[in-house]
Amino acid sequence: MKSANRSGSGGLLILLGSLVLISFGGVLGSAQEEQEEEIVGYGFSLKEYAEVSFAIPAEFDEMVQAESLDEGNYSEGKYVVASLLFDDSRVFMLLLYPCGLTGEELDALGLVSALNGFNRAYEQATYSEDPINISGRQAYVGQLEDQLIMVYQPSDLTVSVIFIDEKINPEALDYFVPSLQITVNEAITPLYPEYCAGIQAAREPPAQQATGVVQLEQPVQPEQAVQPGPVFDIAKMEAEKQQAVDLFEARFGKRLSF
Repeated sequence: MKSANRSGSGGLLILLGSLVLISFGGVLGSAQEEQEEEIVGYGFSLKEYAEVSFAIPAEFDEMVQAESLDEGNYSEGKYVVASLLFDDSRVFMLLLYPCGLTGEELDALGLVSALNGFNRAYEQATYSEDPINISGRQAYVGQLEDQLIMVYQPSDLTVSVIFIDEKINPEALDYFVPSLQITVNEAITPLYPEYCAGIQAAREPPAQQATGVVQLEQPVQPEQAVQPGPVFDIAKMEAEKQQAVDLFEARFGKRLSF
């Protein structure tokens, strides 16, 4: 995807040079109005793994800022995460690659389980029983403290989780959700066989010996023991960068470094 920056966007920070703005007239989903309203579409890449796009009313154009992009390991697979600022409200967009997915569409329990596998703190979240629609797929909406959660599968081998500060402008949210699209590049994955095999080996109990004492070889340690790599810094002010680092660690239990 080629990058472009529309003049007059109020110093919008470009996420890895790939945040694209497109101005057009129209209406979207539940935010439909009797008269056409100018909206602004945004698009950016989650590295080479996926393309993300969404739209909000043009009046909120200047409040959107791309903030950070990172990828790393966790106990059940790998992840890619981007953060955006909607004025003072932060949105984390997480793309999970769990090792255990078989290519079948997950039900509500499977989606929530995938999120809990990323961070057990989200076991305390509560979810609506009625799904919403994101790009033709069922998504489930939950909440944990002051954070809204949307979880769904943009592809059969990934799970996407969007974490939204509940203070986000409601009108912007009305457009953001129905217009959100995450198009996964299914030809590329951060997973590789040895990585997932290491996770499986770490889960298996050591072999039991019938007699004698045998020194067992240490099980293979999967890569998730390695701390996530550095986040791409897009020249945010030091105070805002520290806030993003602290919030990500508080929410997900993983420390980012700029």
